[in-house]
Amino acid sequence: MLTRSTLHRKILCVIPAFAAITILPIAIYRVIQADWMIATLDFCLFFLMLVIGYNAFKNNNIDKLKKLFCLLAITGTLATIHLKGAGQIYWSFPTIAIIFYLLKVKLAFIVSIISIISYTVLMSPLVSLFTTVILVITQVVTAACAFAFSYETNKQNKELIRLTRSDPLTQAYNRRAFNEILQSKLDEFQRHPEPTSMILLDIDYFKQINDQFGHQQGDEVLQQLCECIMLRLRKSDHLFRVGGEEFVILPHHSDLEQSRILADAIRAAIQAYCFIENHPITISCGVSEYKDKTENLKDWYARTDKALYRAKTTRNQVCVTD
Repeated sequence: MLTRSTLHRKILCVIPAFAAITILPIAIYRVIQADWMIATLDFCLFFLMLVIGYNAFKNNNIDKLKKLFCLLAITGTLATIHLKGAGQIYWSFPTIAIIFYLLKVKLAFIVSIISIISYTVLMSPLVSLFTTVILVITQVVTAACAFAFSYETNKQNKELIRLTRSDPLTQAYNRRAFNEILQSKLDEFQRHPEPTSMILLDIDYFKQINDQFGHQQGDEVLQQLCECIMLRLRKSDHLFRVGGEEFVILPHHSDLEQSRILADAIRAAIQAYCFIENHPITISCGVSEYKDKTENLKDWYARTDKALYRAKTTRNQVCVTD
C-alpha cells in the first residue's frame, strides 16, 4: 500500500517529467524559428524540470523540491510573458493550479496572490484595462476554486490519517501508528542520540472485569484509563493502544529513571481512581531505555515486555529492564 508521502513523491516525479515533455517540442520549435532567447529559456526550464523529477525519484527533500518547482513555474511564466508578449498569459492558469496542489494551503494562498499581482503588473502595459480586469478576475476565480478544493482535500486527508492511526474506542494511537512513530524515534536516535524510553503497561485482571461487569463496562474502563493517563502526559509524549488492555507510552526524550518515575505516577493515579464502585483497578508497567544502536524495534519491545512480565508476577508494580 502506498503511503501519502510516497504517493506525493511519485506524483512529483510525473509532473516535472510531463512538463519537460511539453516544453521540449516548443523549445525545438523556437530553435527552428531562430528565436534564441526564448529557446534558451525553454531548454533551461526543460533541464530544470528533469533535475527536479530525478531528485524526487531519489526521494531527496521532497518539500524543497515542491517549492522549487512552483517557483520555477511562476518565474518561467513571467519570463515567457516578458519575452513573447501577452499571449503567453494562459500559462498562468495551470501554474496557479499546481501551486495549490504542491504547497500547503496557507503558503499556496500567499504565493498565488503574489503571482497574480506579478502577472497583472507585467500584463497591464501590454493589453487594455478591460482585458487586464478580465484576466485578473479569471485568475482569482481559478485560485479560489483551487483553494477550496485544496482546503477540503487537506481536511479530509487529515481526518483520514487520524482514523487510520487512532484506536476508535480510546482515541489513543493504534499499533500501526506505534510502529511508525517508534521506528522514527529509532532512526532519530541513530542520527542524534537522545534519551529514548518506552513504558509498556497492562491492566491487572482485566478479563475479570469483562466477565463480572460486561464488555461495555470494560470498554468504559479503557476509555477512562486513557483519559487518566493523558492528564499526566506532555503534548510531546505518545500513548498507544497495542492490544486489548495493553498500552505503550513513549515519553519524549526521557531516560530510564525519568520514565520509571512517570510510570509509577501513572500507576498510583490509576490505583486511586474510581473506575467501578468497590472494585479497585490497578496496572502493571515495564520500562526500558533504548541505548544499543544495533537493537531493532522488535527486540526493544520484547525487552520491555519482559520487564512487564516481571511486574505482572506481583501486579500493581513498575519494573525496569536490567
